Amino acid sequence: MTLRTFVSALGVILALLLTAVAVPAAWVDQNIVQEDGFTRIAGGLGSDPDFQARLADAAVGSFESSVNLPGPIKSLAAGVLEQAASGMQSWSDYPQAWEETVRNSHKLNFGAAGQPEESGASTALVLDIAPLVRLIRDHFAEATRVRVDVPSERLISLGEPSHRQLVERVATFAPLWWVAALGAFVSALLALFVARRRPVVLAFLGLGGLAVAGLWWAGLNVAAGAVGNRSNGSELAGLFAGKFLSAVQSGFGPWTTVTALVSAALLVIGFVVWIISARRPSPYARG
Repeated sequence: MTLRTFVSALGVILALLLTAVAVPAAWVDQNIVQEDGFTRIAGGLGSDPDFQARLADAAVGSFESSVNLPGPIKSLAAGVLEQAASGMQSWSDYPQAWEETVRNSHKLNFGAAGQPEESGASTALVLDIAPLVRLIRDHFAEATRVRVDVPSERLISLGEPSHRQLVERVATFAPLWWVAALGAFVSALLALFVARRRPVVLAFLGLGGLAVAGLWWAGLNVAAGAVGNRSNGSELAGLFAGKFLSAVQSGFGPWTTVTALVSAALLVIGFVVWIISARRPSPYARG
């Protein structure tokens, strides 16, 4: 193996490895680390029937446990709480309360550096359902003319305390995806520049890109299976984790497809040019 071949092969390998990191990191930065992206991904969970039913039960239970109502008022509140548990998503102000829930939760999860220690946000994903509890309070006040105070935060832990470090690392390194992307681009150019047979380099970049896309797809499926088989103390927490990962799969799916299509195009172009150049007679060949 000549030095040029070795450097070219090294450039191909490095380009593929950096691409395998850069593309998922870019997606995570745009759709999870950034608040608007997280709201878009997690916002759809509020209209999922299974998750909404568990969420309504949790909000009603939190409201009941946070206030001490006299007996006569409890009978008046029963209708409102029953309506909240069975059809809170039909209230006109529910979408705004759910969006506020998602945004508050994102701030607790990814803005922990500016949060006081007593905020209680110690796990990787914390769902603050206080806006939904306040929504129930407002409907309760409208029906009974009795206004009660509720806590400013009602946190539901999703995960384990050790996940906090993972979230902090994601929030720190995902925005640096462009560094890996630039390194992949430079490595690919270097591999093409020093290669003796550039069509072969294109073909291997395409083949490696298909393998990377396949690894992304398999990794998400394995993660979904692990979350689905994991027993969690909170039914709402387990349901949220499963639904959120399904939303991540759906959101990252098009990026995997585009990567696979571009890689397939590189593979075809490299193979075709390789065949054409192999059949073309050398200009220095003697008759």
